[in-house]
Amino acid sequence: MAKLQPHTEKVLGEHLALTFVDKSDYAVFSCTDDAGEVHTVPLALVRYNQFIYVQGGQNDTKAQLYKDGRTVQIVCVAENQTPKLKYSEFSVIKNDAKALANQVFTMQYKSAICTAKVALIENPQEKKLALQLLSQKYCAKYMSSFDILADEYLDKINVYRFELIDITAKSNKVIQAS
Repeated sequence: MAKLQPHTEKVLGEHLALTFVDKSDYAVFSCTDDAGEVHTVPLALVRYNQFIYVQGGQNDTKAQLYKDGRTVQIVCVAENQTPKLKYSEFSVIKNDAKALANQVFTMQYKSAICTAKVALIENPQEKKLALQLLSQKYCAKYMSSFDILADEYLDKINVYRFELIDITAKSNKVIQAS
């Protein structure tokens, strides 16, 4: 029987970090405003090459925050779950507080932490592509009506491009020892 060892946080490579961005349903974007106050906003996103795209209203908070060239931190969580031990594994550690903290009462996750520079997309073709990618990710079964939506709303919404400057991936998993 494999013996469980305490989990450790692992820093992973850029390829896995990009995979975690792609697998995340949403991300948390953080930046400072012109007054130096920190703002954190959860947003739906899609990645295309080294860019992350999001959309927003023309007069919402994002329009005030995401000025061209502003640096933004983005955290994407691709997976999170509590450990699933077999009863035999649990019974070995059920009276050991440290083992319980490390192997049972914990959260396992995969995440990507990105630093990016934001730009408001002005080019209609890129804006439509980004909106199409977002729609494909979140509303794939309705894409037959995408052009109707795009024709009506493309000039009424903002679409932002976040150019990735730095990206790291982290994972916190229970490690099986042989």
